[in-house]
Amino acid sequence: MRRPLLFSVVAGFDRRDPFSVAGPVPDVIAALAQPVAGMRVVYSPTLGYARPNAEVLKLTDRAAETLGTLGCQVDLVEKVFDADPADLWTAEFYAGVGIRLRSFMEDQRELLDAAVADVLEPALIQDMRDYYAKVFSRYALRDTVRGFFERYDVLISPVLPVTSLEVSKNIPDELPDRNLVSWVYFTYPFNLSGQPAASVCAGVAADGMPVGLQIVGRSHSEHDVVRLAAAFERTQIPGYNVRNYPI
Repeated sequence: MRRPLLFSVVAGFDRRDPFSVAGPVPDVIAALAQPVAGMRVVYSPTLGYARPNAEVLKLTDRAAETLGTLGCQVDLVEKVFDADPADLWTAEFYAGVGIRLRSFMEDQRELLDAAVADVLEPALIQDMRDYYAKVFSRYALRDTVRGFFERYDVLISPVLPVTSLEVSKNIPDELPDRNLVSWVYFTYPFNLSGQPAASVCAGVAADGMPVGLQIVGRSHSEHDVVRLAAAFERTQIPGYNVRNYPI
């Protein structure tokens, strides 16, 4: 309940923010109790390129099945993207962060986390032509996602490819070819496209760690994200029964 309340407070148009939306704020509090039967849900375990482990897949598969019992139309689609957009995220986001931290990178690098500094370095030295080629690739990615969501109300996927990793590590041992950014797999594509998204607990893995279920909506469709998230979370209540918690 706290997250929808916070959203209701911070959402809305602000002249100081050129990216704010000049329109009515979605009533996400009301969305908590809205029915989900008939919602068009696409479940993508990999988005076309990710490598989640078996424990994560078991719990997110079960979550997709649960949404089907709530009356959602759930389709399985493995391939959402033709290619991993990690390089677009690195170029777009870390170039901006790198500029803000450039003085530290050049004069006080030891004050930065080493893993972050390693990711910022190539983003800062990229050629201007290469950078703007990625900017236009990002526009194309947004259009691809827009077209995809013409067929669905929400997309669900894992949040992370693993259940957990040790505090001292930045990258899971089973993903040595990925970096600080790219091992996350599932979330940065929608940072690039600007889709509203939420994370709810899909269940608890054998190692005692929670596994996240990502719920992504169409642009400006926070209402759909919240109502599906709330409906799924109700199914995780011990003793849940649809007669007591109508959908």
